Amino acid sequence: MRRSLAALVAAGIAALSLVTGAATASAAPQSTASVQKSFTFVIDQVATRGPNGPADQYIQIKNLSQVPQDLSNFKVNVAPSPSQIFEVATIPQGTILQPGRVYVIANPQGYSGPVVDQYFTGVLPLTDKVGVALLSPSNITVDSLATISNSPFVMKAPATPLTTDQPLALVRFTNTDNNAVDFHIAPRTPGLPGPVTIF
Repeated sequence: MRRSLAALVAAGIAALSLVTGAATASAAPQSTASVQKSFTFVIDQVATRGPNGPADQYIQIKNLSQVPQDLSNFKVNVAPSPSQIFEVATIPQGTILQPGRVYVIANPQGYSGPVVDQYFTGVLPLTDKVGVALLSPSNITVDSLATISNSPFVMKAPATPLTTDQPLALVRFTNTDNNAVDFHIAPRTPGLPGPVTIF
């Protein structure tokens, strides 16, 4: 009886350590190196500058799926350098994005577009060489884009950065998990969905 009780206690401690270990691991921030392409929300367009100058900036998120998706409490982080990461937006509670629709987050200091759903919190302009990540409410990276190879948010190879104050943006055309392949410099269309689809 004493031996079986000891065995039972040992098994209980082992099970508890497994549960505790799993909880600790899931609480740790997820590396963007393990990010898989998203079939729900993606970064659709990013403009680090525009016709109104270097602060004419926005980040556009798209619902790729065939059903409405809850965007509440998702976060947008930017990394202007490999060692700096800043949160620029938290999506408000109750934000539902319909299939194929977009959500525009812009710089209040210079954005010239026709549509905006939310402004950046604080004054942190995007640099041309930057990383941008969309995080779930539990801080899992859902999608990311970078225009610099050593960004913590780069997916495989970096996209080409914007360099002129033209009405252009980095527009997502495909969803292959490779920033250099997926994003191309093209006319900016804030508020209008880009060409990428789930298929």
